[in-house]
Amino acid sequence: MVHEPNQRAIQLDTAAFLDSPQARRVAELSTAELRRVCEAFLTVCYEELGKAPNALDGQEFEHLLGELLPAHFEAKDDLAGRVPRVLAAYLAHLGEHAVVTQAFELQLALDRGSDAFLERVRAGNTPRRAPAKSDPFVHGASKLGRNDPCSCGSGKKFKKCHGKDA
Repeated sequence: MVHEPNQRAIQLDTAAFLDSPQARRVAELSTAELRRVCEAFLTVCYEELGKAPNALDGQEFEHLLGELLPAHFEAKDDLAGRVPRVLAAYLAHLGEHAVVTQAFELQLALDRGSDAFLERVRAGNTPRRAPAKSDPFVHGASKLGRNDPCSCGSGKKFKKCHGKDA
């Protein structure tokens, strides 16, 4: 489940990237494909790691690339082969528009982790994200007895008021 503030940040960051010269340099992909890769990457950053992309360090980026991001792509997805190029363009865009204290480490992690990412997607070794489980609804109030006052406030016993048809 994506939280509302995170969803807004993902949309804004994606739109900023898609309007950038760095995104236009990835000419072999359509805007929809760029959006899909960028949104998957940003979802992992904001939702699964709980950080903005410019706050990541090299180790977190490598973990993101090798372990978390592959779950957002189907086995043998053709688009996965272009993810490293899109992420390189995104990092270049990020470097121009935000303070990225670990920029060099992020680039190294991208270079090191790209093969692991591609192998996980090619092999289909991508753990699918489990859908969020919802807990069953539990009433907080105690059970109303037949001889208790009715909850409607009439002053009558439940059995003589709303409980007589039950």
